[in-house]
Amino acid sequence: MTEWSTSVADIKGYELRAIESGAGAPVMVLDDALGSAGKGAFVETLARDHAVMVPVHPGFDGSPMPSWLDNVSDLANFYLDFLDARNLRGVHLVGCGLGGWIAADLATRNTSRLASLTLVCAGGLALRSVPQCDIFMGGDDDVLRKIIHDPDVAAKVIAETVKPDSEDVRLQNQQVAASLMWQPRLHDPDLIKWLHRIDTPTLVVWGDNDTLYPRPYADAWRDRIPGARLEIVASCGHLPQVENPAELSRLVAKFIAERRLPA
Repeated sequence: MTEWSTSVADIKGYELRAIESGAGAPVMVLDDALGSAGKGAFVETLARDHAVMVPVHPGFDGSPMPSWLDNVSDLANFYLDFLDARNLRGVHLVGCGLGGWIAADLATRNTSRLASLTLVCAGGLALRSVPQCDIFMGGDDDVLRKIIHDPDVAAKVIAETVKPDSEDVRLQNQQVAASLMWQPRLHDPDLIKWLHRIDTPTLVVWGDNDTLYPRPYADAWRDRIPGARLEIVASCGHLPQVENPAELSRLVAKFIAERRLPA
C-alpha cells in the first residue's frame, strides 16, 4: 500500500489540503463530486511511478466554503494560483467529472505549467439532443445506481460510502455541487467556445455506458480540443476511477509516458 501524506498550502488566504504520494513526473488529480479517486486503486497505481497529488476542492469534504466560490471558473483560476504558489511545472493534469470540467476550464486559460491534460467523463458541455440522467433527484444511493454501470460495483460503493457518520459531509458536497452545477444545468455555455485554446496534449477517457454524460459527449470533447485522443472504457459508467481503476490508470500512465519521450 502506498504511503500518503497530507499537505496544506495557503493560496491567497485559503488553506488548501491535498494528499500526496510517490515520486517522478508530477500528476495532479482533480476529483469528481460524485465519486472520489483519492486514495483509491486508480491513484494508488499512478503513485507507484509518479508524484501524485489530489487536492480537496474548496467547499468539499469538510473543507470551508470560500466567499469567492461562485462557479467552476473560480475553481479553475484558484488551481492556477495553486500551481503558481507551488511553482509546479510539467504537471500532468487529470480531471474526473467535475474535476474534468475544472481542468478543461483551467487549460483554456493557461497551460504554461502543464505537460498534458486528461479528461475523464468530464462535465461542462451541453448537447441538447442527448438525454442525461438527473443527479439532483434522489439520494446518494439512487445517484450512484444511476451513474455506475455494474450493479454489483454500485452496491459495494454504496455500502462503503453511504453511511450515517458521513451524512454531514455528503450533504455539504451535494450543496456545493448544486451551487456550481444547478444553473445552468451541468454545463457552462461559454466553455465550449474556448476549447480550441487548449494547446497541451490531451487525452479524453470515457465510460461507454456513462448515463450522466453519454458517449456523444466524449466525441464532442475530442472534436473540440485540437489533437485530442479518445479512449473508451467498455462496460463502464460515469466513474471509471471507481468501476475500472486498473484500465484508467493504464491509459493515463501510457499517455504520460508518451509525453516524456523525446520528440
